[in-house]
Amino acid sequence: MAASGLNASTYDREGRSHIAALADYAMQLMEQMKYINEHSFNNFQMKIGLNMGPVVAGVIGARKPQYDIWGNTVNVSSRMDSTGVPDRIQVS
Repeated sequence: MAASGLNASTYDREGRSHIAALADYAMQLMEQMKYINEHSFNNFQMKIGLNMGPVVAGVIGARKPQYDIWGNTVNVSSRMDSTGVPDRIQVS
């Protein structure tokens, strides 16, 4: 899972460049997967779901702390990924 625009220094309210950066990242991941498959004789497939909206973030876990994000925005992205078409980027 990846997120962009989570803090004031990366969130661009007017230009929304953080969203474009995330979409560019998704497209580069797909290109990299093609490269890996060509050079390793594998057939890995990837599904990506992109969604925009508010999230809640925080650190959970006492023994193994992890930073995580939650919210409907994350849930919709996850559903687009799990129900999406392989080798495609699903956008809400």
